[in-house]
Amino acid sequence: MLRAAGGWALAVVAAAMLAGCGTDETQRPTANAGAPIALAITYADGAGQVLTGRLACTATEQHATGALTRRAPAARLCAQARDIAPALTQPPAGRRACTQVYGGPQTMRVTGTIGGRAVDRRFRRTNGCEIADFARVGAALTATR
Repeated sequence: MLRAAGGWALAVVAAAMLAGCGTDETQRPTANAGAPIALAITYADGAGQVLTGRLACTATEQHATGALTRRAPAARLCAQARDIAPALTQPPAGRRACTQVYGGPQTMRVTGTIGGRAVDRRFRRTNGCEIADFARVGAALTATR
């Protein structure tokens, strides 16, 4: 996981986005392997630390900047971003049963495009479903080597 000096970092957010709560991701298609990706990720730890990163992927080139460069090769981040494309391009299911547990003040925002589809998702850790979404996406976008 990415860690800021003395605190959580972008990895927590990515991990949340991958976890999935109350959804069956096997029923959702992933983005085409050649689909262009342009994402900006902002992670805030709730105590004033903010980390940012950008991911740009085409069929022939992959680039990661900012906090994303610390964790994994850009090609791996691009593949994982394609795998979680539905979590980024579609809103969560409207009728999910979520535990009422607070996971912390961390937030993450992912904006941009995947395969021409707009991405503008905010992730928090204010209930079980949001904690799972936060973890799922955070883990994908900050894969460890």
